[in-house]
Amino acid sequence: MAGGLTSPPIRRSSPRWSLESDNVDQIDTARRSRQMWIEAAFVGPPLRTGRGGRRRATTAQMLNHGIAHELMDEVERVSKAHYANCREEKFKEFARRTLEAGEKGADVKGIDWESTFFVRHRPVSNLADLPDVDDHYSYCNQRQVMKQFASEIEKLSERVLDLLCENLGLEKGYLKKAFAGSNGPTFGTKVSSYPPCPRPDLVDGLRAHTDAGGIILLFQDDQVSGLQLLKDGEWVDVPPMRHAIVANIGDQLEVITNGRYKSVMHRVLTRPDGNRMSIASFYNPGADAVIFPAPALAAAEAERADAAAAAYPRFVFEDYMNLYVRHKFEAKEPRFEAMKSAAEVVHAAPIATA
Repeated sequence: MAGGLTSPPIRRSSPRWSLESDNVDQIDTARRSRQMWIEAAFVGPPLRTGRGGRRRATTAQMLNHGIAHELMDEVERVSKAHYANCREEKFKEFARRTLEAGEKGADVKGIDWESTFFVRHRPVSNLADLPDVDDHYSYCNQRQVMKQFASEIEKLSERVLDLLCENLGLEKGYLKKAFAGSNGPTFGTKVSSYPPCPRPDLVDGLRAHTDAGGIILLFQDDQVSGLQLLKDGEWVDVPPMRHAIVANIGDQLEVITNGRYKSVMHRVLTRPDGNRMSIASFYNPGADAVIFPAPALAAAEAERADAAAAAYPRFVFEDYMNLYVRHKFEAKEPRFEAMKSAAEVVHAAPIATA
């Protein structure tokens, strides 16, 4: 990987998603069958594959997902209050230094304009150890609110995985088992704020990337936009919708589904007004889970002439993450190729006989 991994060129125009257009899927789970729900959920024109299969770009907005609106409102309230009371002053100092450097000519495009903390839920929770949480909330228990919300999101993640299994013709529970490893999946939440930026031309809120893991469920601000997806070479806005959950597919599900569902490049833009809240929960494989295309899906592709060239690698999730943290903001395809090359080196190594 000398010289680093490279990304393909991207056109920079930014058409807005319209709720009346084919570019956005607005999913009301209460009014669709399970099969129709997952067929419609993930955006992007279907692409022909072997045996009549289809590939889709994979991001959706879910409505009537079963999570109480009152709980979501409480999560939003305590998250925004936590930023105002515990993180805003620290961010202001970071913002001052970043803008000062950028206005003096320094390249600050490698910096993300966000204030973030992470909560780990599985395999072992760190919620009780997080500093500042609860310090300013005598009127509520923020830890309990976040714990309840995480429980609901975890159940929804597993429901989505089973719906994907159903749509792909896999046995129920296959994807959950594929994620399990020896100690179950990893599951955590990234709580982010994207404060106003007086110079959106200098810095992005979060640079373009695909997510490394499995299924990502996002509860985003319904008043302040900024999230964009790369679709057909152009950036399109994901419109804020009240009480919606945005579902996104990560790199591991692309591999396991043998490309039937694709991870999507996305980014967050800065805005001169409004403080955007983002609560993203990641349901990922366990660290030692071995990731590879589901045999049933790989077999369905076997007749395609380019099947060998398009084959996805087999690897341990932790090994992929070690690569991902160094190349997160680059194209995913070179990461897949690097894992494939690493596996070939292992298989080609001589066997010790003494």
